[in-house]
Parts: sequence; C-alpha cells; structure tokens
Amino acid sequence: MTYRSRGRSMVEVVLAVCFVVFLVGFITVLCIGNYFRAKRAQERQRQRRLSKLAGASGNNSVAPGSVATGMYTNDGGMSYEAPPHVMAGGVQA
Repeated sequence: MTYRSRGRSMVEVVLAVCFVVFLVGFITVLCIGNYFRAKRAQERQRQRRLSKLAGASGNNSVAPGSVATGMYTNDGGMSYEAPPHVMAGGVQA
C-alpha cells in the first residue's frame, strides 16, 4: 500500500470528512445567498432608475429596453452620473 493512515482512526477520518463537507456547504450557501441578494438589489435599482426616468420625462413613456442602452455613450463610456449625497449637518459639495 502506498497510503499510510499515520495512526488516525476511522472515526477521526470520518469527522474530518464531515467537517470539510460542512465547510464547503456553508460557503456554497453563503455564495448562493449573496448572488440572490445582489440580483434583488439590481432589480430594485433598475426599478428606481425606470421610475426616475419616467418622472423626469413627464408624460413620455420610456421603453424598458432603452434604459439599459441609454446609459452608454457611443464611444462605450458611461454617461450615468450618481446623484450627489447630502451630508447631515455638513457642507454640501
């Protein structure tokens, strides 16, 4: 045999395998949860952007497909600028 157990009992090996499986599963659940949280946040941001554009344009309706393409300029750069934040009790920029 090329593999030696180095004095570990079968119980220790099973516990080590269970620990590794638990660790991998826990990290996988965290990653999946983070993916769905980010997906919901992206959808909320899209809805905010659509309502902001619809409110700014008055009675003109905005097609949902045109919002994503309307953010980019012809040269591939971004044309969207984040709104300024107001600091409570501070000086506005």
